[in-house]
Amino acid sequence: MRKFLVLPVAALLVLTIAAPVSAGANVGNTSQSAESAQGFWKSEAGGVESYGFLSAWQDSGSSSAYVEFYGESGQYVDCTPADETDDLYGFQGQYRYGYGDGSLTIGRGQGDAHATSSLEMTTTIIDDCAGSYVESFESGVVVSLDLVANGPKVMERGTSSFHIPSEYNGHSSYTTTFRPAAGSATIGDDVFAVDGVIGKISWRDHSNG
Repeated sequence: MRKFLVLPVAALLVLTIAAPVSAGANVGNTSQSAESAQGFWKSEAGGVESYGFLSAWQDSGSSSAYVEFYGESGQYVDCTPADETDDLYGFQGQYRYGYGDGSLTIGRGQGDAHATSSLEMTTTIIDDCAGSYVESFESGVVVSLDLVANGPKVMERGTSSFHIPSEYNGHSSYTTTFRPAAGSATIGDDVFAVDGVIGKISWRDHSNG
């Protein structure tokens, strides 16, 4: 769960540090913060595995959140069960994903979170044994995430520096606060019980070079 909050910052730090190296004699200072909520689910019944996530991320000052969904269900089967001389297995199931603008509301003390959106959904039905891959699209699929914190608040800090003598100096730092949570994710007509995380992240960058 912690990686969900830290990895987006790591990516931003890399971009921030790398970009100014060839920019000449420039000094830059930037800061930003964002709130996030994410729910995960995983289950297995009758050999069929199902897992996925629904997440929302909203930058400070933005009027909307970025909402993303991914889900997968299916199983690996013996494509030639009558042939005992090979081990040819293939996946039979489906992938679904969608993303778009939505809304995110986080309660006081990160005690709860609610996110919702209407997504353009892509579904791919796969049968590796038959070599079949059928893709379909559906618009206006309503999704929502409801979380309630079930653990204490955790804080994490980190810094990163990059230095080229007489050419460039860069320094970045981030702070995250988050709480573990549980609740439900609704994807169209499907409802999943989820574990999740509710958090806020802030980062600062300084470059001189």
